[in-house]
Amino acid sequence: MASIDTVRNALLDKINTSIVSATPEQLAYLTKAANGIEQSTTWSTDAVDFNADSYGGHFVNTTSAAVTASLPSVGGNTAGDGKITFVDLAQNFATNNFTISPATGEKILGQDSDILINTQGIAVQIVWSGDTYGWQFVVQG
Repeated sequence: MASIDTVRNALLDKINTSIVSATPEQLAYLTKAANGIEQSTTWSTDAVDFNADSYGGHFVNTTSAAVTASLPSVGGNTAGDGKITFVDLAQNFATNNFTISPATGEKILGQDSDILINTQGIAVQIVWSGDTYGWQFVVQG
């Protein structure tokens, strides 16, 4: 399987060879297509403490006990190089909490401490913003 960068670069090469004869609308479409390519999400169901993947989706089941997700180390990566989704699978975060723990030396919302999630039925998505502020919440609700 080709990597995201390989696909993106092939598309950009195609754009470069098409620029001479392309209409403005075609150029806008090709540019949007190239910018829209991103890593696919691999989903798992987790009922015990786990290590989250940089581009993972996690259905978290806290029916039996609280669960902690340890975030991957992505320090030094560019902004957007990591996006993780967590879903309260059994609608139980209010009873048995879910904790998101940053990698050593990294941050969530600019803080180097864990984030406790205790809202029943919530789904959250976080994205890496860079070393200064770390992981940021993109979607929550």
